[in-house]
This record gives sequence, structure tokens and C-alpha cells, in this order.
Amino acid sequence: MKKITFLLTIISLVIFNGLITAQEACTSDGTKVYYTTNAGWSNSEWYQIINIDAENLGNSGIIKHDGTDGAKTSTVWNSGVFSTPVYTYNEGTSQYETTNVMWPVKYYMCCLNDTAHNSAWTKVNLLGSNPSGAGVNDAPCYYNNNSVKQSPIWNKKGFIELSRQASEVANTPPSRHGYIELVDLPMVERIQWSYSSTGWKRGVKLDIDYHDGNGYQPLRWEPSDIATSLAGLSEQGYAFEEIIGKQEDPNSKISLRWRIWDGDSIHGNLTKAEDVRTPYTTTMTPYAQKQVVRIHQIKVFAGAVPTQAPTLPDGIQLPLTNSIIAYVSARSILLSEQANFELYTYDGKKLLIGCSNKIDVSQMPKGIYILKASNEYGRTQKKIIL
Repeated sequence: MKKITFLLTIISLVIFNGLITAQEACTSDGTKVYYTTNAGWSNSEWYQIINIDAENLGNSGIIKHDGTDGAKTSTVWNSGVFSTPVYTYNEGTSQYETTNVMWPVKYYMCCLNDTAHNSAWTKVNLLGSNPSGAGVNDAPCYYNNNSVKQSPIWNKKGFIELSRQASEVANTPPSRHGYIELVDLPMVERIQWSYSSTGWKRGVKLDIDYHDGNGYQPLRWEPSDIATSLAGLSEQGYAFEEIIGKQEDPNSKISLRWRIWDGDSIHGNLTKAEDVRTPYTTTMTPYAQKQVVRIHQIKVFAGAVPTQAPTLPDGIQLPLTNSIIAYVSARSILLSEQANFELYTYDGKKLLIGCSNKIDVSQMPKGIYILKASNEYGRTQKKIIL
């Protein structure tokens, strides 16, 4: 039930909730089935405190998408912070109303189209062409048209497009992959969000930070370019729901980051049987051109209505915690940006110091370490397990 008397003052962060759940597989007789559900959003009895709808962001300051229609990608992006209202529920009118609290939303290398539909809808209804994957010669699981599986956002206008651009100098920081961040969200019960792309089998990453010292962790990763694709219908859009379950914990806060799919060599392929699951073979490449991600809407439900919003710096050049991505691959620690780093033992002994986007830890014994990294684009502190 709704908590209508419990209001909260906001300051910090915390949380997590597993990866995607594989659903079904293509059958040998060619039956069309789906790995990832696309059933839409359920009703929540808790406060809807955030509702970011790209169709209503015309005054956000995000640069306008310059493509001629929803099937085209943009050639312009910008970065910054916009504010979105916090909502409360009026029991008397049974309606959501805005409060005087405005929540900051940080965006990096993004653009806005507040009038166009998703790429598949545009092709079918405006251009008279088939969506990607709808041809007769394609695998039957991937018929990416509206007759196969009705998308919950099929008729939804508006999206924020995240840049998929490679770094300006090959394999050199900074990354130009776009992302959106929401920070310091209190007592979150669930998150509802929708995304699409401009072709079939194109993925997206949603990360979560519980403020437990481990930085951002995967919440939902939909991989691109997998033969039995988990994001096969991404051109017409998906609507996802993440249950967090912290609505009655007054000390809990989380941060969220939506970003471009840049590969994954960490997690097991969920389309395979349990006993033969192997890691995805696509190496993370934060500097290479990847595939388009478009965020259409984000809703956050919580057990309390915030009475104060966190403060973010204006402009992207100032540090923002956890904006540098760090991960382990082949006995090296790889960073998404060139950064000053310090590596510590878990009990606080400093082991290494330097400036790089790759740290050789091949001579380090197995164990738990703490990495601190910073540059002009951000900073992070992360637990590293070797």
C-alpha cells in the first residue's frame, strides 16, 4: 500500500537486482518465440516519484536530433544536466501531482527527438518498408515487425538517443558513448523503462550503484549481435520492469545509468543450457563505434516522496562519482577512460599508482583489491576481485 505520511530528505546512494531472465528459445521447427519478455509494465501501489517521458522534454536543453525521421540516427549530441519534477499522489483527486522538488538527470553525448516514433513504426507507417529482420530470408525468431509481438511502446512518440560514436582518435579516451544517469534515488520499489534501437538484435546496458563501495554493477544487460538474440525486437522497442524492493528501507538509495551496449566478456550466455553456458565473446570496447540506444521513458516508484533533491555540478567537465567504468579482463584492469589510479589491498595498503586505461595485475595474487581512479571526466572507487 502507499506510504502517504512518510516523507524523506534526500542526500546519498545504495542497491541491486540481477540480470535479465531468459524466457524461451527458437524451436527446431522454426516456431517464433522470445528470449526476452516484452509484456509491458505492471501496476505499482507505491509512489511514482519520477516520470521522465522523452515526448515532454522539449525544454530540457538536450540538443535536437537532426535525423529526418525516426529511422535515421543523429549526427549531433550534447552533454549536461536537466531537471525532472518529483511527483506525489493526491488521495483526494486520485491523481499524481508535481511537487516543488526537481530531480537532476545527467546526460552525456545525447540528443532528443520528442516527436518521432521508434524506427520500426516509422518504417511501417511512414516509409512503407519492412523493419530490420522482417525479410523472408531471416531466421523466424527475428521477424521484427508488429505482427510478431506487439511492442508496449509501438505507438509511443519521443526518445533520447545516446551517441554510439567511436572516440575521436582510435582507441583513445575519452569515450563518446552516450549515457543517462539518475542518482541518489531513495527507497526504490521498482523501475520501469523503455528503449529501442534502429535495427534488430541491438542491446543496451542498465547499471545500478548500491553505494556499497563496489560502484556500478549490471542490473539489466541486453546483448547485441548474439545469434539467438536476447534483444531481437529492439527496433520496435522493449518495456522493462526492475523490482528493487527497498520501499520500506529508509536508509537505502541507489543510482542508475543507462548506456550503450559496448560488449560483454563477463556474463554467461543465458540462451544456452545451464551446463554449457560460456561467457559472451564480445570484448568490451568503450572506444569503438557500436549500436544505437534510445531511451523513451523512465519511471521510478518508491516508498517515500523526496523533499530534497541531490545537487549535481553544471557541465560535464566536473567530477561525478562512478562515471569511470572499470572491469577485469585477462589479468588486467581496464578503464573506460585514461585516468589517474591507485590500487590498494582490501585492508588499505597502497600497491600501485599511475595514469593509464589499463593496469597490469598479472603478478598480483588472487584476492580482493580496492581501485580508485579519477580524471577530468569523473572518478570511481571499485572493489576488484582477481
